[in-house]
Amino acid sequence: MPLLSWFAHHRIWALGAGIAVLIAAVAAGVWFLVLRSPGTQVDLRQALRLYRHDQQDPPSEDGSLPAPGVYNYRTSGYERLSLGGISRSFPSSSEVVVTDAACATVRWVPFEQHMEGLVECSGRNGAVGMVSALSDEEIAGVRTTEVIRCPAGAYFMPPRPAPGQRWSATCRAGSQSVAFGGRVLGWSSIAVRGRHEPALHTRLTLTFRGEERGSNPTDYWVSPTTGLILREQESVDLAQRTGPLGSVRYHEQMAITLTSLSGVR
Repeated sequence: MPLLSWFAHHRIWALGAGIAVLIAAVAAGVWFLVLRSPGTQVDLRQALRLYRHDQQDPPSEDGSLPAPGVYNYRTSGYERLSLGGISRSFPSSSEVVVTDAACATVRWVPFEQHMEGLVECSGRNGAVGMVSALSDEEIAGVRTTEVIRCPAGAYFMPPRPAPGQRWSATCRAGSQSVAFGGRVLGWSSIAVRGRHEPALHTRLTLTFRGEERGSNPTDYWVSPTTGLILREQESVDLAQRTGPLGSVRYHEQMAITLTSLSGVR
């Protein structure tokens, strides 16, 4: 049968096939342009706007906490979901916004669609406590915001740190408990603009066993005199049950290294 005659007799089938092709093309376009989007990088100007919006009070003089400002870091890593190959790479350079009041809020903002950070407070004997961990992320059109609150004893830097020192606590994310563990791995140094800065190397691990399951170990190299993060290396591997089809796994690897000891205000 000639093609035109076949189409005339089977126009409904042909139309259905065309719609199927169109839907597939649209789905592929959404996957490529939206789900595979690398995100919108936060530049210095945007980071300064965030800083100036949140830093309402004059900066404190607490030397154990990092000085307020915007700090630049060399950056590597990626994040991905175990769904349709959804992933994006972090930019090669990113900003950390530090604001303070009674405590310091330290936020890494590589994308408009990705923020994560800590709230740190000074404690006794030079200790710095991690009061809470924050995250606000959007990937593949799904946005999640989480605040993990921790009690006293969840140290970002413990009192009188010594290699091998360990500590633990139980934090909470809504109704879910989160196990917190810390360890001093030793003393080191990090090169910042050709200068080798002393650094306390610690590892903090959050372990989830409720609606979310998995762990989030993060290594920090922190200046013992200013509390500034000189380097950070994080690994996230979390799964969340989504229904009868099973769970979706989120994986992140990141590393940032400070490029200048002076923050911009």
